[in-house]
Amino acid sequence: MRPIFYEIKRTLTSRFVIILIIAIVGLSSLLAYENASSLNSSNVPSNPNVAYGYFISNNNLTMVGYVYNGYGEPFKDVRVYYQYNGTEYSSVSSSSGFANVTIPIKSSSYISMQVNYTYKQFGRTLSSPVVQYIIYGLKNSGLEVYPGIYNPKNSSNLGFIVMYIGENGSLAPPIKISVLGTNPTNFSNILYNYSLNVSSFSVIKIFPPMESAYKNYTFFVKAENIDGSQIKIYSGLEGGKLYSMVPIYRLSTYVPYTQDSIQKLVFSGITSILDLFVPLLAIFTSYLTYGKDRTSGVLESVLKRPVTKGELITTRFVSNVIAILIASTVAMLSVDLIYHYYFSIYFGTTFFIDLVWTYFVEGVAFLSLIYLISHIIKSQGSLLGFAIGIFIVMDLFWQVIPYSIISALGISSSSSSYVIINMIFDYLSPAGYSNLFQALLTGKLGYFGGIIINPDFYGINYFTLFTSGLLWIIVPFIIAYFLAKIRD
Repeated sequence: MRPIFYEIKRTLTSRFVIILIIAIVGLSSLLAYENASSLNSSNVPSNPNVAYGYFISNNNLTMVGYVYNGYGEPFKDVRVYYQYNGTEYSSVSSSSGFANVTIPIKSSSYISMQVNYTYKQFGRTLSSPVVQYIIYGLKNSGLEVYPGIYNPKNSSNLGFIVMYIGENGSLAPPIKISVLGTNPTNFSNILYNYSLNVSSFSVIKIFPPMESAYKNYTFFVKAENIDGSQIKIYSGLEGGKLYSMVPIYRLSTYVPYTQDSIQKLVFSGITSILDLFVPLLAIFTSYLTYGKDRTSGVLESVLKRPVTKGELITTRFVSNVIAILIASTVAMLSVDLIYHYYFSIYFGTTFFIDLVWTYFVEGVAFLSLIYLISHIIKSQGSLLGFAIGIFIVMDLFWQVIPYSIISALGISSSSSSYVIINMIFDYLSPAGYSNLFQALLTGKLGYFGGIIINPDFYGINYFTLFTSGLLWIIVPFIIAYFLAKIRD
């Protein structure tokens, strides 16, 4: 096995590395879940819903279930149950949201179907209540309306799902969908009228344009053919009845999540976990896989094999770097997926790369420092003590140091001196690198709440941060590399 692959395998199978990667990913995910689930309670529901339709062909009934989230988007891996004449049928929703079953029936005049669904939420299996879906004399459900979905682009919750299941499961013909807003005390007085022509669909979501002025209106949905004739709206969940119009909820508002909202969530909680555990992974992985061996003389026996000192330090360094990259990337992916589950929005590509790069730099910088110190300190015990000291001073308590100095000097938080001192300390330790990136993205600098600044005015931009990150990674390692080749 080539040295680089051996070292990567050795690092990634280390119990300490595995435990810390799990801790980084697990704690980040847990904090993301805690933040998202608590904030989401006053915003968009995270549990799935199901729209039901059907069509009958010969002696077979095909039940069509469309599973969707609070925004009307498909929701996969939900098991939908259909119970008919004491026999239970089920189907799991696909990535398109559909969970369909075909059931043999004896009569199509009146069918009572018990329906419900189960889904998993972070390891728990949750069930919806069992409800009755009635099929009464029609060969297919035709047009159905399911209100109550939220618009991810604004603060309106007046959207609705329109499902059409035609003969033998065919798609919808051209249809005009209208949303009418009336005064709640006078339904004949139409104050709002929005229409949309649609065709060739099984399921669509409709978000009529809304303003806060419409908040007290009562809204209805009606449908017409292109010739102006009315289309009845079916409701199997209300006894298999047909309606000329169906009511939808009154307009209320919520706060749609944006990239800025998501960034604030990340910086208010997730970063504290990564700022603690990524340096911990870097410092003690570098000690256990390189520094300990170098100070104890183990490397000398390794060097008797056909590998040079430069190759040895490089391959072990690269294997440690890969562990840090995996931890940072997987943690961010997990947090991103959790936030998308609750808020239906992913991290922007640039923001995701910024986050991974930030904690990659922070971890590899601490890694390089321990590699360098390993070639200066000769005792294994002294190296371990120094590594612990670096972690305590330059990471664990680094945020306290500038605050203490600022407080001791009586510097006002509104002064340029406050900003400059914070910046100096952020550049002096890898632990401050994430703080600088936060200042670049949010315009706030400082650990304890931060103050609003103009990042460009203080020279905080992508060029300076990328350059300083590369210097933190490269300079200590290059020195360690030459010490390994020349001095030892």
